[in-house]
Order: sequence, then structure tokens, then C-alpha cells
Amino acid sequence: MPKVSIIIPAYNAEKTLAACLGNLVHQTLPDIEIILVNDCSTDNTLSIMMDCESQFPEKIIVVNSDKNRGAGGARNVGLCYASGEYIGFVDSDDIVVPEMYEKLYQKAIEENYDIVDCGYYNEATDSAMVHTSDELSGTLNDWKRSELIASGGYFWSRIFKKSFFDELNIQFRENCILEDCETLMLTFAKAHNIGNVKEILYCYKNYNTSISKCTNAATFFRNSTAAIEAIYNTLSVLPNYPGIQKAVEYSIVNLCALSIDACLTSGANDPEFINKDRYKKIAGYLQSMVKIPFDDNNFIRNKISKEERNTLKELLSYSF
Repeated sequence: MPKVSIIIPAYNAEKTLAACLGNLVHQTLPDIEIILVNDCSTDNTLSIMMDCESQFPEKIIVVNSDKNRGAGGARNVGLCYASGEYIGFVDSDDIVVPEMYEKLYQKAIEENYDIVDCGYYNEATDSAMVHTSDELSGTLNDWKRSELIASGGYFWSRIFKKSFFDELNIQFRENCILEDCETLMLTFAKAHNIGNVKEILYCYKNYNTSISKCTNAATFFRNSTAAIEAIYNTLSVLPNYPGIQKAVEYSIVNLCALSIDACLTSGANDPEFINKDRYKKIAGYLQSMVKIPFDDNNFIRNKISKEERNTLKELLSYSF
């Protein structure tokens, strides 16, 4: 059994994939498998994958998807092939340091962690951070879970115990952006413990051509509202939901605010009745999913501006 399975979904990634794979095939943790999922690319992505597999057949598994499923769907395909003790994810336009998975795995086996997180560098903002601080690591309680849910983050800076993933039956939503919001929150809600490596081991390139950037306001609204529904439907049914409710409701309210921004952005181009329906939809989410008043939720008070909170409160008073 490999120690870590690394899943890389790729769509038309010929300009970045070779650089991405360079440090992965030379990881200092020798016992890994790298699962490359070609998501029906129309460029030379598959050829690059096949060349890499021919050079490193003991490490590389190439999966040529039969249809385009988006990043989430391609990750699901990769999960079907993963056999490692832990699972990691890398985006095809990013770079990891050669020691990343050795350091994450060594930390994971120290305390049999369900999740281990590391720091990452965001090239676009020239900033670095670790989402899982020391005070949030170790055995999880409601406070730690809530802080992790509210802080967000990414799958690619972490590894996850495969048995834990299998227990939760983790599946990503397909053909969309924001496809991993509810699944990451679910791992925080259900994990027994989490570890951290306080080193910058992942470089997030955040190219303007990445799938998360290639969307207009209307498309973003559709994806953000789908994420809102997925978050509520996934988290609200958990037995421990009352202990994490403020963090989950903050995440919903934050996405509602971003959805309103999308409405305002597209307002000049879309008919008035379309935006009216969008506002009505957001108001419905706030009424049905958010039970704790904004002013009583410390995450909403501290992380969402007063102006945005007032905008959402005004929306609730509209007569549609």
C-alpha cells in the first residue's frame, strides 16, 4: 500500500502540468502514487501525462476520463483509483516542494491524525498562511471545528486518512466551481483530530486562466447558490450541528453576500426581473437556513462588514 495517493485533475493544462509534476515525481517520500486524471482535455495534457508515466511507471497512474466532469468530478474519478494510506490533492497549475508529502505523512503517523495541514504561498497576493494553527490542532472539539469551518482553506494544502475519507463517502460536486466547500467543512465536522506542519510547502499559482476565474457574474451566482444549498444540506443534518452552527451559518451568509455582489455586478446587463428573482432566492436562504441573529454570531460580526450585513438585513425586509 502506498503511503500517500496524490490526485491531480487536469483540463487543458499543457502550459503548467510539466512544472507541476516535476517536484511531485521527485518527492522525498518514496512510497507514493500520483494519479493523473485527464478531464477530456483538447490540448497536449494527455500526452504530457503519458510521457511522465513512461518515465516513472512505478509512481504514475494515468486515467483518461470518458467525459468532462470539472475539477470535482475528476477528483472523484481519481479517488476510485487511490490505494494509499493517506490522500492528497494538487491542482495542475500549482507547485509543491519536494519534501511536502514526507513531512505531512510523518506528522500524520505521529498521532494517527485524520487530517494534516501545511502552509501555502499565494503567488497572486504575495502572501503565505497556515489555516490550522497550533491552537486548532490536536483532538477536535466544537470550538476548534467551528474555527476551522469559518477559516476555510483548501483541500490541496492537506492530506486525509483514506479510511476517514471512505467512512464519510466523500464526493465532490461535478462541473462547477466552489465544488469543495461543503466537503471540506464536513471533514472538519467529523474528523477526530488534525495536525499541522508550520512550513510553506505548497505554492498556489492562482492563474487568471484557472477554472475558478473563468466565469461571469451569472455563472458565479448559480455556483454560489448551489454551494449554499450543499453546505446546508450536508452540515445541518449532523448530530453535532448545534456546536458548529454559528460557523456554518457564517459560511452561508458570506456566500449570500458574495451572491448579492454577483447580482450587482451583472445588474446592468440582466433584465430587472432576473435580479429580482435572485434577490428573492438569497432572502429565502437567509430566512430558512440562518436561525441565529447576525448580531449574536461572532463569526458574522467579525468577518462580514457592517455594510454587507445591513444590505442582507434590508434584503430580508423587501416585499417581492
